[in-house]
Amino acid sequence: MRKVLMTLMAMTMVCLQANAQMKPDKRYNPAYTYESYEDMDMVKVGKGWAARPIKVKGGGKAPGVVTLTKAFNDVWKVYVVSGILKKAQDPKFTYKSYPEYDSEDIVDRKSGYMCVNSGGTDSDYMESCVWRCDNGHRLFAILMGGPTDPEIEVVCFYDYDPETETMTPVESPVDTFKPKYEFYSYDLPRKGKDFIITEYDVAAEETVSHVYTWDGQKHVYGYDKKGKMK
Repeated sequence: MRKVLMTLMAMTMVCLQANAQMKPDKRYNPAYTYESYEDMDMVKVGKGWAARPIKVKGGGKAPGVVTLTKAFNDVWKVYVVSGILKKAQDPKFTYKSYPEYDSEDIVDRKSGYMCVNSGGTDSDYMESCVWRCDNGHRLFAILMGGPTDPEIEVVCFYDYDPETETMTPVESPVDTFKPKYEFYSYDLPRKGKDFIITEYDVAAEETVSHVYTWDGQKHVYGYDKKGKMK
């Protein structure tokens, strides 16, 4: 029965890769299964984003990161994303730091990157990024998370088609990654084009960063880089 339902879903989703993170990250299962969390904004995103293309009104041929982030948030309404978009309404806004919390807000239009870096506090955080594809499309990614009540993280990737002004959910390295260690994190690039998944070997106090390089259309596995936990 499950296979039948998945097949029917795939048939009704035009150009959508049906297995694009259809299942939320198992690390955060309590957030997705407990009824007390079902109305939370990020839980709604995690459960539904992969089944819903997004129209980008006035997106045009080359929408920037602010435009695509706003189109996403117009559909899903995530609190932490709304906050940085409010700052981005000022075209001069690029950066603000909060030294007392070791946190920062960034809107880097030139690099195609936005973030709310919570600095390891209990506050929610987000990143979004856009890449130019060789075929004239854009690849857009947005990451959102909260470290407490509940602990949750969602990563969404979309293909933007300038002809239809539509963002369609697509697969990413997140969907095929098989962790060796319990703890790992995702990083979108402010500089460069790599997407990185970092694992943490707590016992050895070491990290392994799996670097996925950009091939003009998508991210493919490139190499691993080891380091020390800070």
